[in-house]
Amino acid sequence: MLRTTLRQLEIFVAIAQAGTVTEAADKVGLTQSAASMALGELERNLDTLLFDRISKKLVLNENGRALYPKTMELLNRARELENSAGTRSTVTDLRLGASSTIGNYLLPQIISSYITAHPGSRINLDVANTLSTISAVNRHEIDIGFVEGPCHAKDVKATLWREDRLAICAGINHPLAKKTVITPKDLIESNWILREPGSGTREVTDSLLAEQLGPIGVVMEFGGTEAIKRAVESGLGISCLPCIAVQEAVELGKMVCLPTPFLKLERQLYLVLHKTKYQTQGLSAFLAHCTQTAAG
Repeated sequence: MLRTTLRQLEIFVAIAQAGTVTEAADKVGLTQSAASMALGELERNLDTLLFDRISKKLVLNENGRALYPKTMELLNRARELENSAGTRSTVTDLRLGASSTIGNYLLPQIISSYITAHPGSRINLDVANTLSTISAVNRHEIDIGFVEGPCHAKDVKATLWREDRLAICAGINHPLAKKTVITPKDLIESNWILREPGSGTREVTDSLLAEQLGPIGVVMEFGGTEAIKRAVESGLGISCLPCIAVQEAVELGKMVCLPTPFLKLERQLYLVLHKTKYQTQGLSAFLAHCTQTAAG
């Protein structure tokens, strides 16, 4: 006879995510005492403690970390069961994570068109860098990740989604903006402004530029593409940025894309899912929509 309930598992996940019983209880609509009782019953049923009590925080211990992804999958399947009847089968409630370029410039339109086609769907999007997004997939905190660089996590599967073009950009008053012919030496001797380490754009940029130019002088690092664009527009240096991210600034005459036919500036964008991820009908429908939009 099963003693563990879905409600107990839901409370376990809420506590793991919130770090306190009080916050978790608010999230699931219970009193603090009821949530504490449910956690206690779960730990007794499993005959093990799931959290370390550190100061006023509850932190998953080894047992809790092992249980967490299995619990997330079980709860996802339970939600799929509830929504499996009739026309609700592709109504989606998804948590997405994406690195900067994808999250800011590609996904909003894709999500909008999906929700238009599937009324009632709810999609939450967190924008972070590639490492953070992959880590969130690995911890089952998000359903799908969209990243701009390689994935090295052994429990996460990366699938090629689409190609992305990059460009070397400069402010309109930068000395290189006035040149009709750019040489590798021009770029090597310039001041560079790049994304922070851990960003997919930075990893790809480092790889591409190191292979084709050699060492370059990085004078500034920023945690977001928009900050880099502002710095480039101000003439503080040049950068390697996604074409989709600079298109509007170029059209408005705020920066230029330098002619660099001697460089190959392309990268791959990936969809990442946990290898144990159960694909609900809604998740499968959204993945198919993403694939279709990438194909044009």
